[in-house]
Amino acid sequence: MPMAVLYALLLYGMALLFDQLDNTGGGALLMFAFLFGVPAATASVAVMAADPRGEAGGGRHALIGALVTSAFLVVAMVLLAEGGICVIMVSPLFYGASILGALVTGLLLRRTRGRAAALVLVLAPVIGMPVETQATYPERTGTVTTVIEIAAPPEVVWRNTLSIPDIRPEELGWTFSHAIVGVPRPEDARLEGQGVGAVRHLRWGHGVHFQEWITGWELNRSLAWTFHFAPDSIPAAIEGHIRVNSPYLKLTGGHYTLDPLPGGRTRLTLQTDYWIQTPINAYCAWWGDVFLNDFHGIVLGVIKARSERAGAV
Repeated sequence: MPMAVLYALLLYGMALLFDQLDNTGGGALLMFAFLFGVPAATASVAVMAADPRGEAGGGRHALIGALVTSAFLVVAMVLLAEGGICVIMVSPLFYGASILGALVTGLLLRRTRGRAAALVLVLAPVIGMPVETQATYPERTGTVTTVIEIAAPPEVVWRNTLSIPDIRPEELGWTFSHAIVGVPRPEDARLEGQGVGAVRHLRWGHGVHFQEWITGWELNRSLAWTFHFAPDSIPAAIEGHIRVNSPYLKLTGGHYTLDPLPGGRTRLTLQTDYWIQTPINAYCAWWGDVFLNDFHGIVLGVIKARSERAGAV
């Protein structure tokens, strides 16, 4: 197993090299050859080392694949400071590919009584990564929309939406993204200026910060913006390979809509638009929807609580 983990680290370094050469902001780690080829090849090395003739059963080989993937992920987090968010996101793909790679390797060893056929699987990511860097993936756009009703009039909700300063931890509800995955929680949002051209400065936990540049403004009714991220908006210690404004991921805009309801109530809608271009768009979109829905939920919850305290009906 140590040899397999070392091979995985070698392939990891190879992917990072391609990433630096192509300046994709972590995009090389989204290649098929990395996400599926590396865990499959690593598991293949481990199975060949532990059971050269493939005599053990499929369950044993699957276990070897899962164990070597676990070891690699732990090493990546501890020694290479790989972010927990990225590790959790890729884990289902890694474990699936490693178990499949281990089973295929065991089958090839039993049927061919040699390692030549299995070596094809071992070398697949070495061959695949340089080839895949030339590939172009399909684009996908998406929108996440969350709606909440607030027992306060639109003018009160508007004030508590424009700026959300000094968010206390106890104001934020539990979410999978923040409590389990470790996505930083929002801490502060402050508006600088008024109307179109104003800027909202947002700060999340662990040093995350970015801006929203206001592109649409209708008093007490709607607020639209584009996102702007600096190179240090997401510290490498939080997540070194996810770049929000990159060749494979962009948050393209956001929008608050306030609709007056009978009885002095307000329907508040938060919408975020995004664009992705990866070989696994559907999988990335699923994670994006999870993260954005959770973020929307806790932010709208803070706005609701503050607005209802300020202007309850």
